[in-house]
Amino acid sequence: MKIINGAKRAAKFTFVDMPLSILGWRHIEANNGYIRDLWRTLRNPQCPECGHGVMHLPADSQPDDKALYGWECSARCGFRVLAPEDPAEIRRIVQARSETRGKQRLAFLGDPERDKLITSHLRKSRAYWVVASAVFLMAVWQLAVGAPLMIVLSVLSLCLPFSIHAIRWSYRAWQVRSGTLFVEGAFGRYVRDMLWVRGMQ
Repeated sequence: MKIINGAKRAAKFTFVDMPLSILGWRHIEANNGYIRDLWRTLRNPQCPECGHGVMHLPADSQPDDKALYGWECSARCGFRVLAPEDPAEIRRIVQARSETRGKQRLAFLGDPERDKLITSHLRKSRAYWVVASAVFLMAVWQLAVGAPLMIVLSVLSLCLPFSIHAIRWSYRAWQVRSGTLFVEGAFGRYVRDMLWVRGMQ
């Protein structure tokens, strides 16, 4: 019996696992899972526990006697919430949990740790601004030497993601400094009041 089981495993490895491995099936499956999670984040919130997966309803999920469903993390971290089937409701529950945890973490940070975190965020922001400026200067230089307009625009388009990351890390530093966490409309006010310019200084 052991010989037969061993032969079955060897045959499965030789004719199934090995060809799939050569074709990169595991990578395709992992990438597909990542893309699936990104798609789900458009409708469902990110897991507040691990931050890697999103909250979703399993296909075999059944409501309990209170019409609550078991929402689970897609990354299988073990986090589970009983909530109505409405995605807006699970989003509200998860956001409240994230807000509480974020404020608790910030409250337990001492002044040295908080200053260190702010400095780290500002360094990242400034590094992205430096790269964005270098890319902009490269685009100007290419325009000056007579490069085709499409190439100049392609290089110039790289400024946008670097600028977004720079503003993002500057915003994170401002959040830690001011304690403004999970406040609706805070980012709009941050951009509108030009606080991101101060973050560059």
